[in-house]
Amino acid sequence: MVEVHKVSGSAFDGNVYLVLDEVPILVDAGMMAGPTLKNIQKYIDPKKIEMIVLTHCHHDHSGAAPALKEATGARLLLSEKEVGCVGDDLTTVAYLFGQQAPEYKVDGTLKDGMVLDLGQWKLEVLETPGHSEGSICLYERNEKVLFSGDTVFPDGNIGRTDMYGGDTIKLIKSIERLTQLDVKTMYPGHMDVTSRDVNRQIQMSLRFARSVL
Repeated sequence: MVEVHKVSGSAFDGNVYLVLDEVPILVDAGMMAGPTLKNIQKYIDPKKIEMIVLTHCHHDHSGAAPALKEATGARLLLSEKEVGCVGDDLTTVAYLFGQQAPEYKVDGTLKDGMVLDLGQWKLEVLETPGHSEGSICLYERNEKVLFSGDTVFPDGNIGRTDMYGGDTIKLIKSIERLTQLDVKTMYPGHMDVTSRDVNRQIQMSLRFARSVL
């Protein structure tokens, strides 16, 4: 059975998820490697993690990526549309956190339709621009699990579009795409994991996104 654990380092981080399958991975990296690694060690030797998959390049999801990459030896994957954002304080919005964006090497790029084979789970990469140009979600079709990044959040919330690379019209189209999925459990980039009528929650997000145009 696949296990998913939220292992974020602090309340200010984006959510970091440890997915324990035959191929253990992290979804997102947050900003604080030390506390996150301590949380990971409750479940697995960090060096057994094989991939760190970033849903987008914003600093609260990627700031700890180089430190986690060094500690785990994992391959670091990011959308091909955001590789150029690495190390840029503006596009990563690191300046909003009073920090500088770290430089790091991306080991592989992600694009729409790719499948990450973890063993039991096959995570499909969905390009969902709007919050940022290269935002992605990850969907496990059999278990109906969605890692939604900052595209949608529980209770009809959505990712903001007023930062560099944001686009409300693109976000609406991305959420429209998510409404075509059957989702039982959503692991969002912020807020809590939810399994409560998730399809309806995503529909609420779509209505909210349309209302702010």
